[in-house]
Amino acid sequence: MLDSSPRKYVDPSGAYTASHAPLWRRGLAGAIDWGLAGVAYLVALIVAGVFQAVGDAIGGSVDSVVFWISEVAAVGVILAYFTGFLASGHTLGMRALDIHVRSGATGQPPGLGRAFLRSLLGLGFAIGALNAYAYLQGTSPVGELTSVQEAVGRAAVGVVVVAAAGQLWMLADPSGRTVWDRLTGLVVVEDIVPSRMPDRLWAPWRP
Repeated sequence: MLDSSPRKYVDPSGAYTASHAPLWRRGLAGAIDWGLAGVAYLVALIVAGVFQAVGDAIGGSVDSVVFWISEVAAVGVILAYFTGFLASGHTLGMRALDIHVRSGATGQPPGLGRAFLRSLLGLGFAIGALNAYAYLQGTSPVGELTSVQEAVGRAAVGVVVVAAAGQLWMLADPSGRTVWDRLTGLVVVEDIVPSRMPDRLWAPWRP
């Protein structure tokens, strides 16, 4: 819900008003979060490597099963990080920058369903960015890119362009929301002011 002032968010229950978080603040929060998630992923890879070594020692089909389970589990750490924190209304990066994610329809933290959808979307864009980077380098670790790798690389570049365009849409959106905010029904806000205490901002470490 929007009030008469553009880029201002009003909680549907009337409990608070807020401003939509600017792009730079969201970008910095995202950089912090992906840094933390990346560290968690590397730690998970170390643990996964131990299981993969055991699978390799056993050999056969067990090796392949253990390899894929451990790889999926390592990526799952990233998904769990974002889903868990977004469901509460803040990632650690958002808390550091004092911004909050809310369901646009209720004004409350988004819950696990919306948080998972948004996290899955972000993970897909991140994987696309990594593949696009590898494609733009022009070679793979084993030599020239194959036709399949070329196709995947071109698709990944397209994913990155779409992701960036959807994010930059907030600069033109009258309510300051990205395309991905709208698709997942979320708003990202700052300067939350309780209606009963209009001279006071909510602290960043509170829900």
